[in-house]
Amino acid sequence: MDPQILQRIKNCKTLPAIPALPLQVLQMCRDEKADAKKVGDVISKDPSFVAKLLNVANSSFYGGSRHKVATVTQAVTLMGMNSIATLAFCFSLYRDLRKKGGGAFDHTHFWHRCILASLSSKILAKRVRVVNEEEIFLAGLLQDIGILVMSEAFGNEYGLLYKKSAQNHAELAALEQGRWKTDHCEIGAWLSETWELPDVLREAIRGSHEPALAKTEDEVGRLTVLCVALSARIADMWCFPHTEIAVKEAIVKAQEFLQLEPGGLVEVSKQIAEGIPDMSNFFQMSLGRPEEIQNVLDLLEQTATATVQG
Repeated sequence: MDPQILQRIKNCKTLPAIPALPLQVLQMCRDEKADAKKVGDVISKDPSFVAKLLNVANSSFYGGSRHKVATVTQAVTLMGMNSIATLAFCFSLYRDLRKKGGGAFDHTHFWHRCILASLSSKILAKRVRVVNEEEIFLAGLLQDIGILVMSEAFGNEYGLLYKKSAQNHAELAALEQGRWKTDHCEIGAWLSETWELPDVLREAIRGSHEPALAKTEDEVGRLTVLCVALSARIADMWCFPHTEIAVKEAIVKAQEFLQLEPGGLVEVSKQIAEGIPDMSNFFQMSLGRPEEIQNVLDLLEQTATATVQG
């Protein structure tokens, strides 16, 4: 990254900051002495998150429970501390940053895509049996955090450029490179490093557009990067205005990244659709009307069938 551009970003007083609650929970998760009650006590300091957490713990997306989960300690015990830490991070980040973005920047569309990508990442991780699915869920949400950084550092100029891209992420990255000789993937990776997040998250962000740019040393890291990169293409099926183009791109990239055949992508997308209501409720954001979600699934299934037959 150009040193002058980096300094301009560092000088920005309104850069996204890591929220205090999830940072504390993440630190506790690394402490072998921490137990469910201690983590629960910390989380209980944030009543709004507690309400969300209990709702998720009782949802079908996280497995639900035969007995209603009524306390934070029960939720931590049922879901595990890594899941709790991830949800705390995601909820706090979204709550604190959702109003970021100046001028022409469309933060509603931004978060819509991020949340769908995080949901897609988690389901893809299960599909390929990667053990760090919670990290992948978080990486999916954070993969475009560099966009928020650029919108804050470059203000309305970036907002207009974002609008010019017409919600095409490949075009957005090209416009960023043309103007600043860097893009939101590189800047997002830099921010995750300043936040001292795990290396695998940083590289997943760096490689979210071009997986080859990520520096991975093992199979888990490689699959994490590929799941996150594909999650963005899947999210675009519901977020990019030209749905047919997005569907075809997702089919191609599913095969290229994870050797996921069209029929497998249909299965994954149906699981994503089933999880959308819970994610909408958790983040208090509409992720699409049921008929809109189903229309995309129908188009995907038709396109997948035609691809196999062709």
